[in-house]
Amino acid sequence: REVPPQLVSQLTDMGFSTTRAIAALKSSQLDILEAINWLSDHCEESEEYFERIAAAPMPAPPAPAQAAAAPAAPAAPRPAPQIPPHLKQILTIFDPVFKAIAMVALGMDGPRASLEGTRLPAMEADGWKGLAGAVVRIWGGGRDPEGLCAGLDPNTAVLVRKTLEYVSLGAAGLGPLLDDDARAGMTADPEFPKIVEQFGPYVDRMAKSAVRQTQLSLGSGGAPDEAADAEVGTFVDQMEKANWQIRTPLEMLSAGVRSRDDILECIGPLANGQPDDRSGRLAAVL
Repeated sequence: REVPPQLVSQLTDMGFSTTRAIAALKSSQLDILEAINWLSDHCEESEEYFERIAAAPMPAPPAPAQAAAAPAAPAAPRPAPQIPPHLKQILTIFDPVFKAIAMVALGMDGPRASLEGTRLPAMEADGWKGLAGAVVRIWGGGRDPEGLCAGLDPNTAVLVRKTLEYVSLGAAGLGPLLDDDARAGMTADPEFPKIVEQFGPYVDRMAKSAVRQTQLSLGSGGAPDEAADAEVGTFVDQMEKANWQIRTPLEMLSAGVRSRDDILECIGPLANGQPDDRSGRLAAVL
């Protein structure tokens, strides 16, 4: 049998190489959860080991056991599979998104437009099939994990169950856990503080330029600084060429807009359809 590309994509999206994904799926008879466990058990094997299995034909499925004369003792219940490290990392990165979904389910609609417009469609396109439908059912009052996860692949089911954990806290319990990422429906980005540190001086100049322009437009003080504004303009041009959407947020700030939600709404998805979280975070810093 051939290994379905969509199953390979589910594993490669979790960070496994294509060779390892194919080897795991062949070794597990195309059972995605068994494949994840197999990869966890064989994580220290050489790359040649995975290449050999990936190139070999898929083993035939085991023949059904013959009926025994006497009923066999019931098998011990199989322990629940461990969540592999790659999926744990995904859960950490998407944790603010689960909280955002729970916010909407509990009547806090702030992140709903962002989730519906870009986040959930992007996650579906990345292989989390059925997640958006499950979220709609959660927003409609669905709370039964078995019903919501029916028909979902095991990895997507883990995401749905994590979201239900936050919904079960209620608004009072969820509130203290919310941060800016959750309120905007963004993923976590542990690398972003380093980016802010790198851009720090320019972020400061952009902010000062926006304040100066606001004061001038409102006639409330401030003095023109053409040299500083030209320097900011050059930096913004460079950022836009590097696919940072910062020009429009800066223009809005310069015009006096101070609503974080209004400014984030002007940042569209990237060319590949993914949400542009980093531009949103930089605008929020500004």
